[in-house]
Amino acid sequence: MADLSEADKQIMYRDARVSGKYDEIWQSVGKCVFCDLNDKYVFYEENGVVMTVALFAYIDGHFMIIPRRHVRSVKDLTPSEWETMRKFMYIAKKLIRETHGIKGMQIVQKDGATAQSTVEHIHFHCVPFDQPDLNTWHYRQLDHTPAENAAMYQDKHEKIAKLSQRFAKKYQDD
Repeated sequence: MADLSEADKQIMYRDARVSGKYDEIWQSVGKCVFCDLNDKYVFYEENGVVMTVALFAYIDGHFMIIPRRHVRSVKDLTPSEWETMRKFMYIAKKLIRETHGIKGMQIVQKDGATAQSTVEHIHFHCVPFDQPDLNTWHYRQLDHTPAENAAMYQDKHEKIAKLSQRFAKKYQDD
């Protein structure tokens, strides 16, 4: 890829998702792409959190919110980073609407090794959403009805309370 012209790289980035090249590209990177962001794609930064265009976008206007610091999960964000991310999510919807004329937006959180195709570095995709055909879900046959799932989670009330207490003790100020 180093021998490609800048114009050819831009076309490759633009077309990678529809040409089938994306999987080949991200699997050959060998580093955390979010720890090594190219600043020419970062369009706003505050408190160590950036808004940057997605090189391999799903749709025009797709960008990401990423902490500069290598953070694996939401629970590892500082209060300042989390508040900045929340603020950026608010800005994202307004920005997409003004820039691309699209009123809908999906925020996709990538957290954990199985949810991320690149590395374990939390990031949020801000995806303009104009039609339901953008997402193709591979639905699975369900084992439980909605009522059964609700009952299973309701049975975990004590566990939820313990997790809530643990969260408060670990992450909230006294």
